[in-house]
Amino acid sequence: MQTATEDIVISLRGVDFGYNGELVLQDVNLEIRHREMIGIIGPNGGGKTTLLRLILGLLKPLRGQVLVFGQPPARSSHRLGYVPQHMLYDNRFPVSVLDVVLMGLAGKSGIGPFSRKTVHAAEEALAAVNLSGYRNNPFAELSGGQRQRVLIARALASAPDMLLFDEPTANVDTTAGEKLYEILEQLNERMTILVVSHDIGFVNRHITSVVCVNHQVVVHPTSALAGQNIIDLYGHDMALIRHDHRCAREGHQCSSS
Repeated sequence: MQTATEDIVISLRGVDFGYNGELVLQDVNLEIRHREMIGIIGPNGGGKTTLLRLILGLLKPLRGQVLVFGQPPARSSHRLGYVPQHMLYDNRFPVSVLDVVLMGLAGKSGIGPFSRKTVHAAEEALAAVNLSGYRNNPFAELSGGQRQRVLIARALASAPDMLLFDEPTANVDTTAGEKLYEILEQLNERMTILVVSHDIGFVNRHITSVVCVNHQVVVHPTSALAGQNIIDLYGHDMALIRHDHRCAREGHQCSSS
């Protein structure tokens, strides 16, 4: 059984980060625990993507400490799966669904053709997102929702302990979005999930806590949020949202309203 300390999978303490001398994130203090499903929201330019990149180890803080599974992100990156909003590719390139999933395992099975074990891992990942029957289909011919599920399978193939998503429903319809959410809820039974999203309905129905990012970070309990209140993060009525106690451990001070 994990102790309270071991249960913390992401820890940011006193983190500052900026570009060209201008701070994007300031004095960020945040703890995320095992098997939480966290929604990351905030205005454009507020630092959501920067926060994600710090956790992934793609950026280093100017000040403060970032730990993922108790280690610097660069030493824990193999335990993380990242699902981007888009996959850049030439839709004329004849790549199959299985090929795309196997891209997530490139370089992890030695030189030469993929081993049977590696292909099996990719097939299991496709099964987890209910796309086993599409393994040989051209990736370019899939719907937006199906492509997003393939990208989830690509991240799952390496057996991560945490998944990070950047706007998973930005280019899919409502039905496809609901299928994605169902998959995320199933995965959340065994791993931590972080989702950058502007989908307010998703935040209300599926998220454990909401991390609001607007140069500083505030955590809200989902139970206290209504759609209008989340929108208020971007405007003058933000005080209507009750802040979660977790964001007041050090540094940034939160108040209830």
